Amino acid sequence: MSEKKAIKFVCLNFDELYKPAQLFLPLFFYADHSDELPEKVFFTMSSCDLWSGAYVKNRTDISGLEEMMRFYDVKPYHFYFVEYNGGGNFKLEIFNTYAVEIRYPVRILPRQKPRNGVEKVLKNCSDVEVWKHCSTLCYTAFFNSRASYKLEIVKEHLAGGDVVGVSSDVAYNLGLDARMTWMEVGVPKYKWKIGLNWTEHVVQFDEVWKEFTEDLKLKEGDICVLQYTNHYQKFKVAIFEKSNILNFNLAGPEQGKSIMKFFKIVSEAMEETFHLAFPELFVEKFGSQISEKVILLMPDRNEFVVNYSGKNNFLYGLKEFVRAYSIAVDFLIFFDFLGNSTFYVSVFDYLGEDVCEDVDDKLYLEEIVGSFGGTAVSIGPSIEPVGDVMCIKDSSLPNCVVELEVVDDVFKDLEDVVQASSSSIGVHGLRFEILVMPSHMLTHCHGVDVKSKFSHFRDVWKKKDYITVYDGSRSWKFEIRKRRESKRTTIHQGWIQFRGDLQLNVGDVCKFESIDEDLWKFRVMILRSVVV
Repeated sequence: MSEKKAIKFVCLNFDELYKPAQLFLPLFFYADHSDELPEKVFFTMSSCDLWSGAYVKNRTDISGLEEMMRFYDVKPYHFYFVEYNGGGNFKLEIFNTYAVEIRYPVRILPRQKPRNGVEKVLKNCSDVEVWKHCSTLCYTAFFNSRASYKLEIVKEHLAGGDVVGVSSDVAYNLGLDARMTWMEVGVPKYKWKIGLNWTEHVVQFDEVWKEFTEDLKLKEGDICVLQYTNHYQKFKVAIFEKSNILNFNLAGPEQGKSIMKFFKIVSEAMEETFHLAFPELFVEKFGSQISEKVILLMPDRNEFVVNYSGKNNFLYGLKEFVRAYSIAVDFLIFFDFLGNSTFYVSVFDYLGEDVCEDVDDKLYLEEIVGSFGGTAVSIGPSIEPVGDVMCIKDSSLPNCVVELEVVDDVFKDLEDVVQASSSSIGVHGLRFEILVMPSHMLTHCHGVDVKSKFSHFRDVWKKKDYITVYDGSRSWKFEIRKRRESKRTTIHQGWIQFRGDLQLNVGDVCKFESIDEDLWKFRVMILRSVVV
């Protein structure tokens, strides 16, 4: 293929496309290039190791990859980044559920055949484990901003009996309180409702917790990421396995590669807000090295200068980038980190096809990888919890705080973004919300209005009434006043103390949910806004 350009594509490897020892080709590649493939094909890895596979005409898969998949521990929801160079020659990069390229172990030849065989190893991956991998990939690659806490699994969490649990402080940090008798954790398709027994210093879990840890095969040292949902007692789960936490590839110009490579799947929130959060493993390793201005180099030789929030670990100001390539939901964006806050970026549509495939005079990574002087660094500890639990986005934030993306610098558009964001909780008869306005932050604030769309509360409250708001073990009492002539309901006393204790800023959204359907008692969650 000396005169043709290399063809790059992505094999998605979702559950339905995952088969032991097989790699499924995208249909567009099969339609255009299957006739070129010989019966024996070869895959060259980033480590320069060579593996062979078998291709049968009129099939959309390459088989005979048992040993390769076993060697690299390939699981459902691991993605393949493939470069086809003609004939039967492919280059292959493997990405795990942490959305980063894996670290390739040293391959020693001649190699011995595994004693148990790949089929037995891969069949041990149960259906619930498959969905565990899916949930972790969603957290790292798809969600653009997800409020979460990390729970490090320790020996006490894996023991049997009623002693298994967490400290009361940890439970309060998760937004739970002593009136709650259960919490639910889950991955897609599987949920575990765990009973809670509150004592003075410990919240004990019932036997369902043991089922949860056994079903997901949790081990000591694993990190269980508990992600908030629109229900205070329900959490989505992502698992960072201790055995794989450092399984990412670091390279550099001497290997002809970028320093680190990762990908993101475009979500509705990213498409609407033009923000994109970096995967945690990348942030832990290199986030502190990224400046406020980031350069994106594209294969069509376009260059974009965008912004980076070091506090929140995401890019913003991506509107021109998104529109230039008609990027939509489920597109894949691969980032090669070159150093000096510069990335080489490849965009693929939801089928895995390169959006720049037909571009003439392409800029290839190999042309620029050595010009930045970046070098790989040694692999060290990553994602370290503080105690049992920490807030991933910003450990200095108050308990029960969620960070919400807000696009543009026009304040009047904030409310629309809040409603549109996938992080929004939504509103029904037992909730109301307040968007923090500049007037709410005045030294002598004269009141905070409850909007008319929450009239179901205003109709219940008296002309002068009081409600209590809870955040874990803390509480505030609000004085409510109703002005019949202007049909306004306003929060007066208690607001200034509340905003100070929770460190509110303009653009934050306060979500109040009634406790046990009591319209005078509410639990609060803060959607922390980043105005750019």
